[in-house]
Amino acid sequence: MKLGDIKVESLKIMFVSTHTDLSIDELDNALRDENYGSYLVNMPGAINRCFSVLEEKRVLPIKAYTLNASEGLASDSYIRFDLATLIEDFCDIDRLVCERREEYEGNAEFRMEGNVLVLPLLDEHTTYTVLYYPSIPRVTSETDDNTELAIPDKIATHIPYFVKGDLFRDDEPDEANEARNWFEMAMEQVVQTKQSHSGKVFTKISQTEI
Repeated sequence: MKLGDIKVESLKIMFVSTHTDLSIDELDNALRDENYGSYLVNMPGAINRCFSVLEEKRVLPIKAYTLNASEGLASDSYIRFDLATLIEDFCDIDRLVCERREEYEGNAEFRMEGNVLVLPLLDEHTTYTVLYYPSIPRVTSETDDNTELAIPDKIATHIPYFVKGDLFRDDEPDEANEARNWFEMAMEQVVQTKQSHSGKVFTKISQTEI
């Protein structure tokens, strides 16, 4: 979903005008409209606040990054990986996958020092993959409305409810609360769906035929 789609849908559910069916291409002109302008000016901030909530709720799909020993800082017994530096969109670690010869451990033990992952020294037979929650690039008033958001549509479609709740706090508090409740319920459902598919996995892979 594009940034402009979020803005258009936000205006539609805010019922600012029932006479104009806005499109992304018309948003620049809408900034000068007395009905739309004040809301559009404040939308980047509201959308960014929603991005922060999405990150905190850990609702975005988990991504993977395989570590390479050359990327770490080794000591006598451990090697440290600065995940925030290595992974451009790193927000938080979910779990660590360890593959070692015939063994696959889907939830390996690890230590964190802030954003630094601490592991035993790697050997040629061991591979670690970080499963992490991504961050979302923030937007500004200068961000192109045709920018594709790094958010699945099934989550992005609910952002307008957050925007309405955020921008209507003073003008229409009842509608603002209702919109925020719709957003929270939708995110709760996303979290429940994710939790139903999560769990610790430990599998040994044998290369010996039975």
